[in-house]
Amino acid sequence: MLERLAKSDAFIMQQFAHFLDELSTIKDGDEPLLDRTMILFGSGMSYGHSHCNSNLPILLAGGKGLGLKHGQHLDYNRPHLKEDYSLSYDEWRSLCGKPKDDKARLSNVFVTMLQKMEINAEQFVDSLGPVSEVI
Repeated sequence: MLERLAKSDAFIMQQFAHFLDELSTIKDGDEPLLDRTMILFGSGMSYGHSHCNSNLPILLAGGKGLGLKHGQHLDYNRPHLKEDYSLSYDEWRSLCGKPKDDKARLSNVFVTMLQKMEINAEQFVDSLGPVSEVI
């Protein structure tokens, strides 16, 4: 079963990469369409067994021409850990429960995206503001 899931996940990521590649080849004025587009890819659940919605695997691509900064991995759990990840089941359950950083919210990403589209939004649902690391 895990092998089938791994193959499915690999296929989905290959298709996502192909989509980004296609956007990078299409011009919008003088720049690639990818630079004028924001694509949010991920899951609303970090651990399907518990249907947890914290510690979400989210990828934000594109938007360079809109002012987004990329080339980084933001992990809001790491500053709150006493040691490096062990990837054990118990550790994963603790990360998927109550967030380690209650200020790290997916809704903050949505506010960031709205503002980059020049939509005057200071808040989206429970957001606390834009994600400063990507703007």
